Amino acid sequence: MTLLENAGPMPTSTELVTGMASMRTKAIIPDHEFKLGMRQVVSSVAIVTSRVGRIRNGLTATAVCSVSAEPPTVLACINRNASAEAIIAESGNFAINFLTEDQHNIARLFSKSKLDADQRFGEGVWLSMVTGSPILDGAAASFDCEVQERIPAASHHIYIGRVVAVASTDRNTLLYRDGLFRKLASSD
Repeated sequence: MTLLENAGPMPTSTELVTGMASMRTKAIIPDHEFKLGMRQVVSSVAIVTSRVGRIRNGLTATAVCSVSAEPPTVLACINRNASAEAIIAESGNFAINFLTEDQHNIARLFSKSKLDADQRFGEGVWLSMVTGSPILDGAAASFDCEVQERIPAASHHIYIGRVVAVASTDRNTLLYRDGLFRKLASSD
């Protein structure tokens, strides 16, 4: 007898959807436990930027990653309340700029909600490639993207972007863990 034969009848698609919906309504763990656990995860630090006409804005983000190499696609999770989110939605483009170890001051500027866009862009040299989204000169890597999809997910939108241009350097990427910016240890 195989494992499948021993498992009993397969649930119908309706039973699966109903079961998944009931799982979504139950809190699995308290919010503070989730946040405490996520603080232990090391992430690259990125500035997600966008521009509509002369208006530009951005934010510090760690919830960014590649999706696919064919076609080149990335995603960024953006809080719906972030001032830059409306600009990304309106423009249909964004850039992900992964910071180097020496660009931690820029990460701090873009993480302060009380600063206006001009103050955030006050440090660093900001260029553009294809879409017009601000690209940080000297970033570890910058990906210029056209929005392919915007998916609502709780308090955020997941933006999936088709990469239309890339710039990169051979420098160490700034890391974030437990509320602090971090550097890679040297391998001496």
